[in-house]
Amino acid sequence: MTKLLATTAIALIGFSGVASAQSVLERVLAKIDNNGPTANLAKVNGTFANIAENLGGVGSITVYTALDGDGVPTSTVLSAEQYEAGLAAAVAAAAASVPVPAQPNPADYNLTTIDGQTAYNNAVGAYNTAKASQTTAINTARSEYIADYQPATVPVAGLAGVNGSITNIVDGITTATQTALAGAGVSAVEYNMPTLSWGDMATTALGAVNTGEITLGVNQAVDSAKTTSTAAYSAVVQQLGGSSTQGVLVLNIASNMTGINGSISNTMSEVNGTVGDLSTTALGAVNTGTITSGVNAAVTGIIGTSGTGQN
Repeated sequence: MTKLLATTAIALIGFSGVASAQSVLERVLAKIDNNGPTANLAKVNGTFANIAENLGGVGSITVYTALDGDGVPTSTVLSAEQYEAGLAAAVAAAAASVPVPAQPNPADYNLTTIDGQTAYNNAVGAYNTAKASQTTAINTARSEYIADYQPATVPVAGLAGVNGSITNIVDGITTATQTALAGAGVSAVEYNMPTLSWGDMATTALGAVNTGEITLGVNQAVDSAKTTSTAAYSAVVQQLGGSSTQGVLVLNIASNMTGINGSISNTMSEVNGTVGDLSTTALGAVNTGTITSGVNAAVTGIIGTSGTGQN
């Protein structure tokens, strides 16, 4: 029996990994070590976070482990696609091992005579026998192939992502259109295939989108001393994050750690039809946010306030 055995590792299981259960902010904060290489930074005294995250849930995939002659699992593991390809190859090999002659055509026989009718009947019988033998071989190959593998469901984080796909499947005719009958000629059944027209299709799948805005202010200190004729002012303005002794964390993040499916799939079998315009958009993480320092406006405001009422 021909089998397709692929020994390639399944990267999705081994290396795509489990998406971190921590958010982006949690992972960034964990990297800050005030006693390590970044000890020159003071303890974080300001956190500005504008985050859009999509971690996704835990999905599952089916894999197939090959079994040896004793039914013991081996190290060969196939993905679902590899398994189906191997099954198709086994079925094709079984079909090829039992050739089937062409289906007899009544026009090639003189059915008005006994000899012609007998020859036609013999040809139909040979065809039906070969067809039955081929079907048996295919069923046997399929059963043996399935028995050689052990299916298992494996959880994979991040698979349950954003699905904005469109799938349409139409099968117009599912039965045979003609049948060869021994001794009775050919009985033909004609079907009118349906006509189906699909209009325009559009889908949009978005992961994490961040259009937020962070505006930073300043630290300020104003001291003043006044008499009836004079006044003295002292003002200190310091932008957040602008000093080596002052720690600040500013985040404006769009993070996507899952799959985004915005595909359009149309399958038509035995159907006459048309499809309109197709449009699909799939975006993982989009960040159009801004981080703005308000130091210029703040300085103007402080000076204006401190100078109010001066003579």
